[in-house]
Amino acid sequence: MSNPNSMVLTKIACGGHEHEMCVSVGRGIPPELRCPHSSHGGGVSSGCALPFDLNELVERELREKLQESKRQRYVLVRL
Repeated sequence: MSNPNSMVLTKIACGGHEHEMCVSVGRGIPPELRCPHSSHGGGVSSGCALPFDLNELVERELREKLQESKRQRYVLVRL
């Protein structure tokens, strides 16, 4: 079972669409970025495949753009 404190609300931008999902990372995250629901993922439709390293991409965005992500209340990953 995933630690709810490490589930990040993430928006995946791909092909002109945004898809919201929860992504597990290997660290605790601020409360404003935690996933607010129990849905822990799923696929992205509209012809966009999730990268195998999505968790790493989310962690990089957290390192590089933490304040922006906190302001938006989600982590944005562009594919």
